[in-house]
Amino acid sequence: MLHAKRSARAIMLACSAGLGGAHHQVSAAGDGSFYRHQARPGDTLIGLGQALLVRPADWPQVARLNRINNPRRIPIGSTIRIPVALMKSKSVQGAVLAVVGEATLAPARGKTTPAQIGAAIPPGTEIKTGANGYVTVQLADGSVLRVQSATTAQVERSNHYESAGFFASTLRLIQGRLEALVAHMTGGEPRFEVKTPQALLGVRGTDFRISVDEAQQVTRSEVLNGAVSVGGTSGPRQTARWLAAGFGTQVNQGQRAGAPVKLPPGPDLSAVPALHERILVRINLPPVPGAALYRAQVADDEAFRHVQGEVTSPTPEFRFANLPDAHYHLRVRVANEQGIEGPDAFRQFHLKARPEPPIASLPPPGGKVRATAVALAWAEQPDASRYHLQIAQDASFARLLHDNGFIQTTRQEVPLPVGDYVWRVASIRPDGDQGPFGDPQSFQLRPPPPQPEPPKVDEQFLHFNWSAEPGQTFEFQLASDEAFQHLLLAQALTEPAIKVDRPDQGGRLFIRYKAIDADGFIGPFTAPQVVSLPRCVQDGSGECLRTGHGGRATSPW
Repeated sequence: MLHAKRSARAIMLACSAGLGGAHHQVSAAGDGSFYRHQARPGDTLIGLGQALLVRPADWPQVARLNRINNPRRIPIGSTIRIPVALMKSKSVQGAVLAVVGEATLAPARGKTTPAQIGAAIPPGTEIKTGANGYVTVQLADGSVLRVQSATTAQVERSNHYESAGFFASTLRLIQGRLEALVAHMTGGEPRFEVKTPQALLGVRGTDFRISVDEAQQVTRSEVLNGAVSVGGTSGPRQTARWLAAGFGTQVNQGQRAGAPVKLPPGPDLSAVPALHERILVRINLPPVPGAALYRAQVADDEAFRHVQGEVTSPTPEFRFANLPDAHYHLRVRVANEQGIEGPDAFRQFHLKARPEPPIASLPPPGGKVRATAVALAWAEQPDASRYHLQIAQDASFARLLHDNGFIQTTRQEVPLPVGDYVWRVASIRPDGDQGPFGDPQSFQLRPPPPQPEPPKVDEQFLHFNWSAEPGQTFEFQLASDEAFQHLLLAQALTEPAIKVDRPDQGGRLFIRYKAIDADGFIGPFTAPQVVSLPRCVQDGSGECLRTGHGGRATSPW
């Protein structure tokens, strides 16, 4: 009995001996976090020390912290707080899930290498992305980090407390932005911290974003699900604020976290077309009241691990260039004046812009053609083996008048009745893959200029006239050859008629004219018409001889 009492007293003395350093030891843990163990039948502090602590002999510190007088008797169901800093763990590594663009990994020991899918991320690894770089990392606890462009971050700690059944991770964000989906693990509490130059964030399972603005020396955080503890690095931990889902805050250098701010609303993406057919993808959204900045990203996966393009703009207008033809996911969010960004709005779209349509050349847009058939022409598309031409009476091409997908030249003449039309052309690859149609081009088909009426010929004049439309003017030509290389007369007219002096020489003369419409459109010349005049009989000087009545003496041949 005496021996038992002495043993119990020795245990208590040992417990008391360890109490003096308890507060110092817990503070040395850095974050002061605790693992909470629910006592089960048969638990003792000595047994817990052997199972959970790096140094089993540190169990007196646990006794002091939990005010346990008898280390052999712990009430079943009671909660025992154990400083995480005293607990044994092993270092575990994460892995790279996805890489887009320029990104590197720099382990604590070793050389910097390009980030690759499957690469290990041991504690101490620095992750750095370029202006177009994105890296997705999964930590050993299942948490997923999406490291955004122009970002430098380091996985400081990644420990597995196997006996207790939980993980603890610490991430340092030096500059840039990251998105985190921190996992809740069964069998224990996950612990996840993010350190920045201005802030310390504590996380227990949530979906949040964090960014470091080097220029303004500000850390911003937005919580989408769960809750995050946010505090400044210079103040005591107790001054940290809990940030609930749907709120954000910012921390300036050396200051406490600002008051939580409700996240701005997401934009409306319902009007974004589901199909885009140009290599420059244009996104125009209705403005969001109070938005100071818009951020848009395009990825080829729903989780946005493969971001193919990112644009920020003070207005809700975005341009994405050089995306390959594929199915895409679009997400857009807005930021308020503080730079705090709201939830994402999502939309899917398909890009089919290739092979690109050829560039139309004739007729010019809105051009007028005076003919019975229209001649359409376009540039040669290198990827095309043939072309698809459509002509319609309406811009929606619901009333098609011509539809030909087997044209192997870059020019087509199509007979049409007089009217107003639109046309478009698409390129078709040798394998039959057709690209989008080009932008619709309009043209007017009008009647060709009427041929002049037969001329009236008298001894002195030739009279020509033709029908015309109101406001037209004309350019008239008379020549001695069908090619109109030898002009006898070229004259501008305001009326559809002309009287010219009858040439002394006879033979075949050629006439033509073209009309200039009131809107400035210059039509084609009419087909040449022939006027045959009898040749006069000439004297020795080349002058025409006259008859007794004063008329020209003509020759029958």
